[in-house]
Amino acid sequence: MKRSYVLYTTLFAVVVGVILCYVFVFSDEDIQSQIASTFEKIDIQTSHQSTSVPPVEASPDEEDIDTTDALEQIQEIDEVYYSDTIGSYLVLTKNKEFFEVSGNANRVNSSLILENEGQPYRFGEFIGMRMISEDKIYAVTANGVLVTIERVEGRWTEQRRKLIKGIASTDRLFGLGYDEETKRLIIMSRLEDTPDVELLYVQERTLEEETVDDSEAETDTSSETDSDDDSTSTTDEADAEAAPEPKTEWAVESRKPLTTEGMSASIQQKFENFRGVGLVERQGRIYVLDSEELVLYTVNPDEGTMNGQMVTPRVYGSTGMFLQDNEIFAIVRPDVFDLDDFVSVD
Repeated sequence: MKRSYVLYTTLFAVVVGVILCYVFVFSDEDIQSQIASTFEKIDIQTSHQSTSVPPVEASPDEEDIDTTDALEQIQEIDEVYYSDTIGSYLVLTKNKEFFEVSGNANRVNSSLILENEGQPYRFGEFIGMRMISEDKIYAVTANGVLVTIERVEGRWTEQRRKLIKGIASTDRLFGLGYDEETKRLIIMSRLEDTPDVELLYVQERTLEEETVDDSEAETDTSSETDSDDDSTSTTDEADAEAAPEPKTEWAVESRKPLTTEGMSASIQQKFENFRGVGLVERQGRIYVLDSEELVLYTVNPDEGTMNGQMVTPRVYGSTGMFLQDNEIFAIVRPDVFDLDDFVSVD
């Protein structure tokens, strides 16, 4: 009898509660519209999740080289850079080869062998690569040689190399960044046999001012007496096209020492054996990896400070880093180009 009384009392309370809830809450039109909107969003998300997305495939082309064989050519990777501008991976190998690989990493778009013929400076191992524009790429080697790769008439070609002036014999270079506002390259250096780390700002400068040819002077004189504007403008355009470009060189403009005073004792101890690889810029910070000590360092270039934190052991032996979709990846040297060999360190 007591059980039945408790059961009926509970049921009555539930029913009354539901009725009161509906009367005072769900009867409100605003609340009903909000509930309907919520269920509609849930239905949309459920339908999207249940819809299978077909894999992205390269466009068919009978003249294309075999994709698998082409990817297998990319061995002994030295540097990788992902370009948001063209949606492709840019790869440099220790065999001095350059590849552009599709964003889904299933085909080689183009390749280039960096030749030594006719080049005054021979290079060693690459320390970094940056895409400056959709048609220009800069790469720097450990011995301070700047390699420029440009797209000319749809093909990547290597331009004349330049030796960066002002690099000391005690500099141990690694990493490459780019300051878009000042058009300067950023290279990191740890001075030999010292704990000092510096940011090197490298800028292109003109060696000699552009001179005016005698023919240009004659053209200016004749233009004062000649009333034919069309003829004058045509002559000026021809002279402008024939004028040689000013000679330039790349040189270290300034050095900025980095302080490590804010590091914890454990990171400071690992920093004593610091050997940096890679350089990634994100939201005003520079990130450098020491894959031997498994530490990811953060540099604040404005304040000149450097700090570090431990990362996963999977990055041990990494040769560099790159940024993709605002996420930092370490390059673990693969035998063949494979996305599985790029490990997130975020």
